[in-house]
Parts: sequence; C-alpha cells; structure tokens
Amino acid sequence: MSRRLPCFSLCGQLVMGLIFVLLALLDPFGLSSSSDQASEQWLNRMFASRYENKGQHEIAVVLLDDAYLQRNHTYWPLPYDEQSKLFKRLLAFKPGAVFVDFLYSHDHSADDPLKGSQLLANVFDRYQRRGIPLFLANTGQVRGHDGRANTIPALTDVSTPALVAWSGIGERYPLAVDTSLGAMETPALALYRQYCSSHGCVGLPSDTTTALAKPPVAIQWGLKVPPEQADVANAKDCALSGSAFDEFWKQLSRAMFWRLDSNDDERQVCRYTLTLTASDLEVTDEKDRALIGRLLAGRMVLVGANITSAGDLTESPVHGQVPGVFLHAMALDNLITMGMDYDRDPASFGKTDINWQDLFGLLLVGMIAGLKAFHAQIAHKARRKGWLTRIRLEVLSRLLSWIVLIAFLWLLSRVLNASHYTPVNVLGVLLISLVLVGEALKPLPKIIIRRYQKGI
Repeated sequence: MSRRLPCFSLCGQLVMGLIFVLLALLDPFGLSSSSDQASEQWLNRMFASRYENKGQHEIAVVLLDDAYLQRNHTYWPLPYDEQSKLFKRLLAFKPGAVFVDFLYSHDHSADDPLKGSQLLANVFDRYQRRGIPLFLANTGQVRGHDGRANTIPALTDVSTPALVAWSGIGERYPLAVDTSLGAMETPALALYRQYCSSHGCVGLPSDTTTALAKPPVAIQWGLKVPPEQADVANAKDCALSGSAFDEFWKQLSRAMFWRLDSNDDERQVCRYTLTLTASDLEVTDEKDRALIGRLLAGRMVLVGANITSAGDLTESPVHGQVPGVFLHAMALDNLITMGMDYDRDPASFGKTDINWQDLFGLLLVGMIAGLKAFHAQIAHKARRKGWLTRIRLEVLSRLLSWIVLIAFLWLLSRVLNASHYTPVNVLGVLLISLVLVGEALKPLPKIIIRRYQKGI
C-alpha cells in the first residue's frame, strides 16, 4: 500500500495541475481577467512619466464646459446658432484638422430656420472650402433603422464621419471597424492620416480596408503636463511630476498602500494633452488671440464636452475619469509618438481568446512550481546538515530561484517591449511568486529556535 502512495500523489498533482491550467485558460470566474486588467493599469501608471511627448506638440483639446454655458446664458445641448459662433472662432485660429465629439442625432431646432442645423452646416462647409478636414462623431449605424440614432444628413454632407462606438474589444482602441454603414475609421486614425499628410509616416494603412486588419491600440497614457498649459490655465493645482524615478516610486507606493491613503486634498493630476476651454476662444485682446493662435494653428484639434449632465466620461489609469474626447486624443498621441509600432495584444489562436502570452504565463507558473519542488528537495537533504549549513542552503536556493525568475521576466519583458506587445500579468506572477518567500521564511524560525534551545 505504501508503494502506491507516490504514484497516487503524482497522479493527484497531475490532475490538480490540469485543473489549474484549465482555470487559467478558460477563466470561468474572471479572476485572471481582473488581475490582467489591474496589472496593465498599474504598469500604465508606472511608465506614464516616461512616455515621450512627441505627439503632445501636435494635439489640442477644446472643451465645452458648464462655465461656458453659464457665461453665455445658454443651455445644453448647445443651440446651433451658439455652436456656429463657437466653430467660427475655432476656424479663425486655423487648426490643421478638427474632430467634433458631439453626436448630432436630432435636429433640436428644426422648427426654427434661424436657429436650425443649417446654420452649423454652413460653418462646417467653410472648413471644407478652406481645406481644413472636419470629422464628426458617428455611430456606424443606419439612421432611423430600428430606432437607431446617428448624425443628421444636413451635417454628414459637409463633414467626414469618424466612428466613436464599437464593442467586443474590451479596453482597446480600434483603428477601423466594419459597421452597418461599411468599414469606418475611428477619430485617432482619421486625424493621424491628416498628420501624416505633412509628416513622414511609415506603415500607414493605405485605406480603411487595410486598417481593419490592424490590431487595436493598447493605449499608453502620458503624465507630463504640456508646458503651454500654464499659458491658458492656472497650473498651480496640477501635481507636476518629478523625475521618472521619483514618479515610479510614488506610483508604486500608491498602488501598495492605497487603502491607507486618506488624503482627499491631494492636488489633481492635470491632463497630458493641451486643453483649452470654449471660453478661451472668445478672447478679444490681440495678445491673447495671438497666444491662442500659436497654440491651435496647425494642430489636430478635438472638440468635446465636459458638461455635468452629459455623462460622456472615460476611465484613465493615470487621471481617473476624464471626458471621453481624451480617449481619442490619447490614441492619436500614441499613433503620432509610436507610429504603427504602437502597443497591442498578441494575436489569438483561431477563434479563441487565448494567445501565446497566456502560454508564457502558464510557463512562468510551471517554473515557479518547479522551483518550489527544487526547494523541497534541498530542504529534505538539508535536514541532515548542521543548522548553519541548513540556513545557508535554504537562503541560497531561494536566492538562486529568485535570480532565475527575475532574469526570465526581464528577458520576456525585453522581448515584449521590442515587439510592442502588452506586458504579461506581472501582479499575478508576483503573487504566485510570493509562495517562494513564504516557503523560504517558514522553516528558518524553527531552525533558529531549535538551535537556541540546544544551546540552553
């Protein structure tokens, strides 16, 4: 009976290993997906201060906010005559291209020709005639079919659609999506094409069909505030970052001790993209107009809303909740900064959601399990040694294992970085690796206590 126990134990370990592999790959409880997302957000914050600022000089966001509505004694949605004034002012500053993140799905002034959508359409037509590309948010759905909403025809005739609604890719940002209206490009790629018309861009998709085959962007958010931001806004409330090393440790401490941090008065982190308000476009002083002109001329300008009742918000791992237009701005920034070598997920196997990175994760877990078995063997042999030799063997074997594990993770991270793939789930690997620490620390107190008792 005792001879069959090792086989039974081995079979049990194999079965448990198989169950673990199935749980990791199928993820029935969503634990792996949750840790993947948490790990990615943590790494995004870690490296936000190191993000290059090449695209920062080419992009600006103009926000229509509550202060603008109150200042002009108007309301939301902003009447077309008021919008006409706003976009006339923006046109005067000669932006390179404009994306408007408003969905004009209903003509709310159709009964009043003096305030109807045609007023805005006339202004948008001026952009086209002056050679300034203008893109409007589009849902990619057939307007009116099954009650679906989309941009009204009066405005689609004087603009180019840019897709802002998609599903099935999680937190990723696609370059193009096949919709009910055909293949459509997203605002980031549409504006990137305009940027590339005056800059050398390598690997730009030749058309929308080609863009469909490109993987979605795994957006890396930046942290450093643009230097021009202080010219148009009070930057004293911004949590300006120090060196990349300081910011790394700051973010690491926040991630580890976030439940102990009850400081609600901490200064806010300002947005990475140069941000102006609609009120900034109303300046009349010549010096102020010259300043706004320098900030907007030739830039890719994205117009969005920061209205309390609008609810158009997105989650940034660095800045928290921000107006949705910043998602498009940051995706565009990634394209300008990294080109078509932007960060992306590895391709999946067939029609599954499993990729080779998942297999590497299993390999890491298998390596940890092998190292744990190696420690058990060393500990068994060390029982016959002296207490000092036993401690040395225990510590050195753990140290060697950590060196092997860290070296493997470093090599893997270098390969992923060179290939522009998203990183592995480092938090999940770290938690599993803590098993080594637990196993390493467990026998040491007993050894020391026994030695102390013998000495007495």
